Parts: sequence; C-alpha cells; structure tokens
Amino acid sequence: MKLLNKININSQLFKLLRNKLNIKPVPFSDFNNVNSVSVSDAFLWRTDNGFTTKFKYSDILNLFFKIKNSWVEIHFFSKNNKFIKKEKFYNLNLSNELIINSKYLNIEDFGSFYIYHYSNKKMEEKNVISNRCYLGFSHKNNLYSFVHGNTLAKFTEIFPSNKIETDIVQTTAFQNNNYTIQKYFDNFDKTELFFTNPTSKKIYFSIEDKSYSLSPGCTKLLSINDKIITIRSNCLFLRPTVFSYKNNYYDVHHS
Repeated sequence: MKLLNKININSQLFKLLRNKLNIKPVPFSDFNNVNSVSVSDAFLWRTDNGFTTKFKYSDILNLFFKIKNSWVEIHFFSKNNKFIKKEKFYNLNLSNELIINSKYLNIEDFGSFYIYHYSNKKMEEKNVISNRCYLGFSHKNNLYSFVHGNTLAKFTEIFPSNKIETDIVQTTAFQNNNYTIQKYFDNFDKTELFFTNPTSKKIYFSIEDKSYSLSPGCTKLLSINDKIITIRSNCLFLRPTVFSYKNNYYDVHHS
C-alpha cells in the first residue's frame, strides 16, 4: 500500500497500465506536455456511388483569439491511409466550406482527412483548440445530410510545425471495451458503418460474431443488418459514422 501511495495515479505510465488492463481506463490522452495545439478529428470523406462531401469549418483562431492572417491545412488520405493531397487555405472567412467530390480528389472512394490551424503568432498561453466542424453528404446531387466531427485523432502545434502526433484515443491489451450504438436499427433498408482508426496501432473489434481489424489511420466500411449493434474492441473510443437508408432517403450521424 505504501508503494502504491508513492505512485502518481495520473502518471503516463500508470495510465498506460490501467488502459492496457482496462482498470478504470482513461480513454483520451492529455496535452500537458505540449504547447498550444490544433486538434483534428478523423473526418470521413466519400465520393463513392454518387456521393459528394461538403466540409464546413470556422476560422477558430480569429473567432476566439482575434488572431488575424491564420491559415489551415487539410490533409487527405485514402481508406488504406495512403496520402492523397494536402491543401492550404489562406484569407479565411469566419465560416468556410469546401466541396469534396471525385473531381477534386480524382478518386471515387472513401477515406479520411484532417484539418490543422496555424499562425505565425505564438500564443502567450497554452491552448488546445479543436475544430469539430460539420460534414455534409449529398447523394446524387440531393440535399446534404450533416454530421459534426466524430473522433479526435491527430494534433500539431499552432505555430507551424511539421510534427503531427496521434494516439489521443487510447487502447487496451484485449477486446474488453463494449460500445452499444444508441439506436434501434429496425425497418431500415440498409445501414452502413464507417470506422476510422484514430490511433497509431492496429486495432481489433467485433460486431456480433464477426471479427475485424483496422490498421493505423485506415477507414473501413461495413454493411450491418442487426437491429442492435454492439461493438467490442480494444480501442477505448471506436465510434463509427452511421448511414441509414430507407426508400429514397438516408440519414447520417455519429453513433
């Protein structure tokens, strides 16, 4: 007991041990040892089967910190985590949008992307900003269905840096984390689940009696027919983006 009292229960080593053994796990890492950072979700883009993605984001640094002349970088990856392209956007408005279609990416498929906010002005205090943003998905030029950011995944310093880090979401040693989506999937024609691995480690999960794996940064599409969906995983926050279809209509939301 005396030995345990000497251990800082909030230390990184102790958190790692707790997470691996799933003993009161801490699902997210903290940012205590970094400077001001911009955190990005693992956003889903899709241009497959007639889909177009609309990305709406704010100039966070101007909106909340009155920092002018900031810019953003958006990094696009394939479903297999292969780098596609990087775009820089200057002269931002408070509200901005980007249309992501097959012409823009030169590919009809799906994958992930990340947004980072930068400024040449160093911030006096340590700040962590996260632009959760909104994604709209239009099928065959119909109205967009919108959903906001889903899974915190990567971060970098706001003062320009080439170093991008991950593992905000933590993992365990075994598939002992259960997550049931709060929705009853009955009377839908089809349900699609998009999973993106937000970590630098290979993760494993199962739905009903089927097992899957997902390499770092990769995105997977699953079609599910179950009425109640429970995900068992070694990832402490594996939350898919959900597309539900009924006749000529569909809805998209995070789980």
